[in-house]
Amino acid sequence: MKEKTAQTTAQLKSDAKAVASGIREGWSRDKPLDINHASQEQLNALPGITEAEASRIIAGRPYKSPQDLVTKRVITARDFDRIKDRITAK
Repeated sequence: MKEKTAQTTAQLKSDAKAVASGIREGWSRDKPLDINHASQEQLNALPGITEAEASRIIAGRPYKSPQDLVTKRVITARDFDRIKDRITAK
């Protein structure tokens, strides 16, 4: 019984994380995220962006254009391709 409860709790925790991730992604789809003003948490919500990459994005501010993330070697071109339609630099 104890083991089954632990398994169920672990599954619920995983499901809750998936729902939260989906909500964050849904919010960011409607309008591009400004990389010059976004919080660490907002940057982490971008697909494929890790905490370390989000920290590098913040440290490299300001940006004239989203492409600066690649030219300044903040993130890879592959990561940029995943998020380019979701970001802006204002």
